[in-house]
Amino acid sequence: MHERRPLLRRAAYLAAVTTTIGAFAGSLAGIANTQGQVKPNGDAAALARKLQQREDVRFSHRCHHDAPTAPTSPTAQREV
Repeated sequence: MHERRPLLRRAAYLAAVTTTIGAFAGSLAGIANTQGQVKPNGDAAALARKLQQREDVRFSHRCHHDAPTAPTSPTAQREV
């Protein structure tokens, strides 16, 4: 039994590495298959629209009354 332990350990390691490589290859194949696109009627697209609307609302309600404005007519500078 002692002689089989290194063989079993190698087999388990090889199985783990093979599974990891297979999972990585499968995920890359899935990415390549969709080409990074999101279905326009899917859940991800709906979430993206919702987040975009939140950002639009957040940035459209900024308070601008404290912001400095440029003078409408040229001003004369005086010497100090």
